[in-house]
Amino acid sequence: MADPNYRVFLELQRRNEFGNGQENRISLLASDLTVSTNKTVMNLGVPFSGAVRGESLNLAMDIGMAQKTVSVTGILLDQYITKRKGEGETAKKRRFTSFELAQLIHSYVDASTFQDDQNINKIVILIPSRVDHEFEYHNNTDENTDLSDCELIPWSWKNREYDNDFTAAVSGGKSYFTPISARDSFGDLDVDEDNQLNNTTSLGITGFIRSFSTTVSGQEFPSVQFQLEFEEAKVIADNFLD
Repeated sequence: MADPNYRVFLELQRRNEFGNGQENRISLLASDLTVSTNKTVMNLGVPFSGAVRGESLNLAMDIGMAQKTVSVTGILLDQYITKRKGEGETAKKRRFTSFELAQLIHSYVDASTFQDDQNINKIVILIPSRVDHEFEYHNNTDENTDLSDCELIPWSWKNREYDNDFTAAVSGGKSYFTPISARDSFGDLDVDEDNQLNNTTSLGITGFIRSFSTTVSGQEFPSVQFQLEFEEAKVIADNFLD
């Protein structure tokens, strides 16, 4: 098995239309991963509540809003990048140096949603899982299954169907908790023996890269250190230039 850190992937907007294997996708060697969820709640104080009750009172209104971000820290190494821009075109697979890869990602972050072959609009993070969407153990998995032998599912902010039937139809609570090893109608991810993603359709976090920074250090040569912040969102990507 390949290094387990190779479980974070960036996907180009073009991947929404087509792609096989590693086409229009970049693998990241992540050493640290930080996920933040900042909820927006209207919290209002009740006037004179302290005078009447001897204790002040606040009323909070949950308006169903939150800012969700993923921060990734790691290093860039030589990597094969495979690009294909059209259905009838032959994919180009080229080995990039770590410095070229840093420049490539910087240029992609600087692009907009109008450029399908440059804009990065999805991050895929694979995590080990024992429990499926119905709060049952996955097949061939139980409470004693070692972490290294657990199934892999994509990180998301989805809720399991078992938690709330009210949102089951819209939350993706089944597909996002189906192991990537399962090849079914959900279009789940699949990985080969080198832990690389295979399947055309992938489930991940859609949004945009808020910031991307790289550091070149003589002590770490030829690797390049990077920090990336990805923000979850449904990005309007209609290209009026098409």
